Amino acid sequence: MAKPVHKNARKINYYVRMLVKDLLDEINAFIKDESCKRRLALALTEQDQPKSIAEKLSNIHKLADDDKLEKELSKWVSGLSNKKLSETLLQEISSRKRVPVPDDKVPWKVKFKYKPAEFTAWPVLHTSLEEDSPKPFWADEDLLKLSVEERKKIEFNKMTELGGRKVDRRSREGQFELVDGLPLNPRGRTGMRGRGLLGRFGPNLAADPIVSRWKKIENGDFKKIEGKKVLEVVFIQRRDNHEWALPGGMVEPGSEVSMTLIKEFREEALNICGQDAEKADKVQQELKEKLFKNGETIYEGYVDDPRNTDNAWMETVAKNFHDEFDVFRKLGFELQGGDDAAHSKWQECSSSLKLYASHADFIKKTVDKRGAHWEPSS
Repeated sequence: MAKPVHKNARKINYYVRMLVKDLLDEINAFIKDESCKRRLALALTEQDQPKSIAEKLSNIHKLADDDKLEKELSKWVSGLSNKKLSETLLQEISSRKRVPVPDDKVPWKVKFKYKPAEFTAWPVLHTSLEEDSPKPFWADEDLLKLSVEERKKIEFNKMTELGGRKVDRRSREGQFELVDGLPLNPRGRTGMRGRGLLGRFGPNLAADPIVSRWKKIENGDFKKIEGKKVLEVVFIQRRDNHEWALPGGMVEPGSEVSMTLIKEFREEALNICGQDAEKADKVQQELKEKLFKNGETIYEGYVDDPRNTDNAWMETVAKNFHDEFDVFRKLGFELQGGDDAAHSKWQECSSSLKLYASHADFIKKTVDKRGAHWEPSS
């Protein structure tokens, strides 16, 4: 069966949105500590008001449409009093825009005059704002700067090591091709080469816990529609793009998928560190014994993710952990955002949910597996 053409992985201005966040983080850091200077802060004049700049960038970042966001950012950058900075940022905006790829030109086997953009984010290449700072432990060397022969030091399509830690470079899609020593996205062209925000060339494995329970009404009975119980799932709101998503995360070198599933849910949805310590320990133990002891695999494979590039892509293991013992209600434990999440909540499952990347597909599979009610799209 033919695999679907990826769409999120071809979003033209996704990485422009990430630039807005980077600039906003920089100016907010300067407002808190004037010794933190980079790009915008370095170019400030006496007439510039850092708080006004932060407010403007915050409003741009709140725009839901990536294309509108790019237009507003370009317009604002063009009007900066420091013309050198304006020119530099406009060039960076341009470098972060993907080359458009029509649906019928996505497969590699289809001939296409193709010159993709090239982009790898700063945090993938450095551990600080200093240009000579080393790469993070979880990231590969920048193979684009190495010769084809030097690129062969990384052995793809097998279990290997990165910084002395085990890392799985096998794809759930099967064997993937290498061209000039670089992995080729098994689903086709994305309009961008390099790694974007992803740490490793080839597959980058994530773990997505789908924590569910049956929704109840005020009298304690299960909510039913057309004779079927209604499922609700824990979602978090991402800090980077404000989209709702499953509380998942990357499987770091040396880590196991099973441990990452528990870790990410605890850090992103529960924010246990912010709770009463004694209660947090009790909740954590209850969840480990009654919720995370057994899980059912819902999906394992390629994810149509906006971070994907021609040479690096997301894959995930999504597992459903169903709260049969009503742990959350019995403990009276409230969800809280943490780590990379601004908020977390229980949300009723339906086709109207607008979720990050392929997460809506995982929810539909979970609903089907549980035999729950699903309201079809109108």
